[in-house]
Amino acid sequence: MVRRLRTLASALALALVIPVMAAPAEAAVPDTWTKWNLGDIWVRSLDYVTPTQLVAGSEDDGVFTSTNSLGPWTDISGNLSAAAKHVRQAVGQSGQIYLASSAGLFRGTGGGSWSQLGVAAATPQTQRLDGGGVQSIVFPTGSPTSMVVATAGSGKDGVWYSSDAGVKWTRATGLTSATFYLTGNALVGMYAATATGFYRSLDSGHSWVLMSDGIPPGESAKRIAISPLDPLHLIAATVGGVYRSDNAGLTWYAANGSGDGALLANEVRAFQLVPADYWTGGVPRIVVGTDNGVWATIDGGDSWARLSPTKTLADGLPMSNESVYSLNIGFGLPGSLMAGTQGHGVFTLPLQAVAQPGSIPAPSGTAQENAVLTANNGTWSGTAPFGFAYQWKRCAQSSGADTSGASCVDITGATDKTYQVSSLDVAKYLRVGVRARDLVQAAFSSEMLSASVGPVVTPPGFEPTPPTGYPKLLDATSAPWGQTLTIDTGGSWKSNGFPTATGFAYRWYRCELDQTGCALLPDTGTTYTTVTADVNHVVRATVVGTIATTSSPERLAGISGAVYEQTPTAVAAPRTVGTAVVGTKLQSTAGAWTGNSPTFTRRWLRCNSSGLQCGVTSPVVTTPTYTVKAADLGHRIRVEITAAVVDSFQTRTHVATSAASAVVKNPPPSAAVCAALKSKVTKAQKAVTAAQKALKKAKKTKKAKKIKAAKKKLATANTTLKKAKAALKAKGC
Repeated sequence: MVRRLRTLASALALALVIPVMAAPAEAAVPDTWTKWNLGDIWVRSLDYVTPTQLVAGSEDDGVFTSTNSLGPWTDISGNLSAAAKHVRQAVGQSGQIYLASSAGLFRGTGGGSWSQLGVAAATPQTQRLDGGGVQSIVFPTGSPTSMVVATAGSGKDGVWYSSDAGVKWTRATGLTSATFYLTGNALVGMYAATATGFYRSLDSGHSWVLMSDGIPPGESAKRIAISPLDPLHLIAATVGGVYRSDNAGLTWYAANGSGDGALLANEVRAFQLVPADYWTGGVPRIVVGTDNGVWATIDGGDSWARLSPTKTLADGLPMSNESVYSLNIGFGLPGSLMAGTQGHGVFTLPLQAVAQPGSIPAPSGTAQENAVLTANNGTWSGTAPFGFAYQWKRCAQSSGADTSGASCVDITGATDKTYQVSSLDVAKYLRVGVRARDLVQAAFSSEMLSASVGPVVTPPGFEPTPPTGYPKLLDATSAPWGQTLTIDTGGSWKSNGFPTATGFAYRWYRCELDQTGCALLPDTGTTYTTVTADVNHVVRATVVGTIATTSSPERLAGISGAVYEQTPTAVAAPRTVGTAVVGTKLQSTAGAWTGNSPTFTRRWLRCNSSGLQCGVTSPVVTTPTYTVKAADLGHRIRVEITAAVVDSFQTRTHVATSAASAVVKNPPPSAAVCAALKSKVTKAQKAVTAAQKALKKAKKTKKAKKIKAAKKKLATANTTLKKAKAALKAKGC
């Protein structure tokens, strides 16, 4: 699936308007992971049962608790069995701790005494929660009497709910696949992460609807969270990556970054939102645990970077090589980040805002008209990764003579990491103001001025001039995003009329369709491949040629035609989920598509028994679910998906259809119906046996009338038995 990419221009613009935040007064501590004294165990879950009590659930060794970010841990496994020590989640509710474990659901006060729920002998077997494999628990109404659990690997996979404090349980409808995580409540709805995708419930977990449009089939869903700022916004993790939804799960788009900012992990195994206090502009800040350490994004998934790989423990394995299965943040604000690993226990990282370096080096490059300078960030401390904002300044004095920058003025529009020196800078000094932020700093820090370069001089030699007709932009026709543009410089440029070895700097801009409002892109190579953020824009390419130490002005290579949307294409077919039985509800997912977050519309189709000659149902059904009707008996069902993307020019659509369902059958009879039919067969069989005995007895009398009557009764009994057996067979009992 083509991942959704977003423009960096908005982030750069944001840097200019966010209010300045003073640098923290406290001295920064090393950005280093410290091992918590829990031993080398596999920590599957890290959950707060109160704001100050953290519970760690292990794969094999039980459950532990601590009220301090430095430990120590207390083993509260108590009377848990070996299977119950495989803990997947701990939840606090009304002074009690509930443990979701491989052996089932347990409740206790945290002192080591646990009681299992849903296994009372007086409870009918069908209402017991005794299959084990409980993964997650939610109290949708906030009452301890109402609870919903997720199960996987239990033989009863799916979601179960109880309204009597866990004595009796009922299986939820619409979801029967392995379910790993639950979140939500009765007010905003509940969400489930399952082996077959993400589901939503609007009735406190009693019934569920598949909501995975935009997520490739086969992506096992692991975690899901509701934005604390907007209940329509969801953030979720699958084994393969991170996804977001802005419409309560109706459609999803990938948030895995790209290029140098891609989330480079084979498996996402843990998921944690940074507190919303730090969500600048409502953009989520997310931390994930992977098979190669802990990664974070401060821009909602546009770009990712790995957190510190450094440990205080010299065990030869950096944090970037750990398999991280659980995460949590707490013990204050911003607090600490805890990471549970596979076989190496828990590590904690103090979360801290950025602190300024002692100094920032001067920009790199030559202080000469037309030269391109590059800002140096300096060495900031705090919790990496950092985001930076820049402001170039023209100064009357050097930094040595004017340390405060009182003689400097901002250069309008010069807010990129690079800056091309202009004629206005001649005889002046240039500095750059750098600001930074990180996971737990909502606004950028106060500005730190770099050392200066200069004074700027005019070029000592002849200005490099390109061959006639160069530079030029190749393949610059209007095209859908994904097109690669190439700059041709024409080879060596001339100095004083003579071709001379030339160095080149390439700059790419995203502009409005009328070629205004151009924003510099971070790409600096000879080629640029357009992305979704370029849709409804044009791309402008320029070149700076340098011979010896003399640079040319920025020369236009060309401007592309309009970038428009790709027509979406299905790379994984839509599919139906559920059993094709009259009266049941089939669910659907749209499959995986190329294209920029397409929207989807549906039509359900009724096909012949071979899955061919399909036509729309009557009436036409366009919802994500379809209730199988008696008219569908003997047919197969498909779902047809039309994916659409819209740009300034047109709506572009493509249609794909799911595989056919199994042939629709009548629903199997209930156990009570089968028992009644079997009872009729047994009764009829007894009547036949009795009639056979009566006939035998009548024959002994040798009275024709009695024999005839006995034969008639036997024939009637056989007919009744035959009908009873036929009815039993017809019902499929």
